Amino acid sequence: MSGEVESRLSGSLRRTVRWGALAAAVAVVLTTALPGAASGMPTAGSVALPPPDTCIAPILTCYIVLSITSGSHGNHENVTGERFWPGEPFTVYFWNGTPGASASIVASGSTGTGSFSVTFPIPTEPVGNYTIFVTDVAGDNQSAAFHLTHLRASPGSGAVGSTIALNGQGFLPDHEVKFRLHGTHAPPVATCRTNGYGNFSDCRISVPNVPAGKSTLVATDGTYTARVEFAVS
Repeated sequence: MSGEVESRLSGSLRRTVRWGALAAAVAVVLTTALPGAASGMPTAGSVALPPPDTCIAPILTCYIVLSITSGSHGNHENVTGERFWPGEPFTVYFWNGTPGASASIVASGSTGTGSFSVTFPIPTEPVGNYTIFVTDVAGDNQSAAFHLTHLRASPGSGAVGSTIALNGQGFLPDHEVKFRLHGTHAPPVATCRTNGYGNFSDCRISVPNVPAGKSTLVATDGTYTARVEFAVS
């Protein structure tokens, strides 16, 4: 019996050693290949990313969750991660999803116990489909789909009852878009319809009777969402 236990322990030890050696080797490669990954600080420019959706952990795989799956230029969104390499730097990239294509760094930090939560700005890129890609220096790579939209209000402030013109891009073609002011759960204040390209222009709505101050104007077609700040005077 003791020989059997010893054999099992020996096998477990060999797997642990191989596991540690693999993680160390991957860490060296990624630290060299990904600027900013080792320091945990964003860097200018862009880099080519390794294949997505791979985790070093053999049993409980790592994963990420986005606070929202679509949004607009200038907005700040949140990504959380679990089961990454504990205590190691990680980097968040905004990527067009094409293998071998470059990606822009939008956030970074340290995983602590293997979990993290970080806010990132949505860069100014053409509307369309993108990927949020997270990697750590041990080789954990995970991604989540993100759709970039655009919304502009002119003017960016107004009194209750005044009229504002809205322009949007990146929505579903030939769909009704509902607008809400003062939060995503507020009642719709107006609707417009997109053209065959998913855009709308000069959609005019009246500022509803909501409290004065900074607010958020939200546009959604039921699938994609866009937000822009708006001040009620």
